Amino acid sequence: MEKLLHAILWILEKSPNGRARLDLAKLLYYSDGVHFQKHAEMITRGDYIHLEDSPYPVKLNEALLFLKEKGHIDVVPKIEGNGIQGFALRFLKPMEGLILSREEKRVMMKVVEAFRGRVVDENRHYPNLYENYVVTPLFDSIPFSVARINTKIHVLVQKSLLNLSGKMFRVLFERSE
Repeated sequence: MEKLLHAILWILEKSPNGRARLDLAKLLYYSDGVHFQKHAEMITRGDYIHLEDSPYPVKLNEALLFLKEKGHIDVVPKIEGNGIQGFALRFLKPMEGLILSREEKRVMMKVVEAFRGRVVDENRHYPNLYENYVVTPLFDSIPFSVARINTKIHVLVQKSLLNLSGKMFRVLFERSE
């Protein structure tokens, strides 16, 4: 869980307005997914579950509780014209002994920059990772495997068009059986 704690703090530190819990869960999922695609290994090395509204790290609540109790994060209500519109997790102070590699930080920065505000339109940024969690039945574990996610490691045999946006083609590479 130590990698998860450091990944949460790193993402919150790079998010000056804080992040909602579900947005943080999605950022962790996409960071793990992008890193898995390049290195066949996840950053947090944790399991994800498909909840109604997002992929969710199984140990996220435990990690948030630990970080809040130790004074590393704070929870601030988002107050708008019509009242409280949720809560934001905010970075307060780092943990000793950051254990994230340079490559892990680079991948997470790429994902955080893709979603500067709320985490929406994930299918436009990471279509294969979005599809990986959407096709997983609710409350099931989301698998990270070469059979389901495009990686640089396996042979790319069949290409299928997933999304056409202007001159940008998003292609999902499928592994042939």
